[in-house]
Amino acid sequence: MFKKKKKSAPSIPVSSMADIAFLLLVFFMVTSVLDTDPDIPINLPDVPGGEQLNKKIANIYLSADEDRTIFYNTMKMPLNEVINRIRAKLSTTPDLKVLIHADRDLPYSDMDNVFEQLKLAGALKISLVTKTTQGGGLK
Repeated sequence: MFKKKKKSAPSIPVSSMADIAFLLLVFFMVTSVLDTDPDIPINLPDVPGGEQLNKKIANIYLSADEDRTIFYNTMKMPLNEVINRIRAKLSTTPDLKVLIHADRDLPYSDMDNVFEQLKLAGALKISLVTKTTQGGGLK
């Protein structure tokens, strides 16, 4: 007597779920902030072999004072002595990375002179070190 009506199964539109997931992923990637240098006092353990990395890096500090003071790692010395030390270190470590920490007020001509001297000495991996803000922009 009574006819049962066939009920259709409810359908969920899944075609736009991939678009929504992608948009959420992009949104969270753009709005998240990566804290790379936390100010938490942590005493890190020593790692054997950590000195090998330091042997492949040379730090040059250029100041913008009247004397244009130059430091090689932590030692104050004239530019020609720094270049001689870099040249000597390159003979034993050909993949040496030279990091230049230059004062922001240093004239470009002085910095260019250091770059040219390093190039003549044979240094191929030279980087200019900067500070970064929390958002990733330059300071």
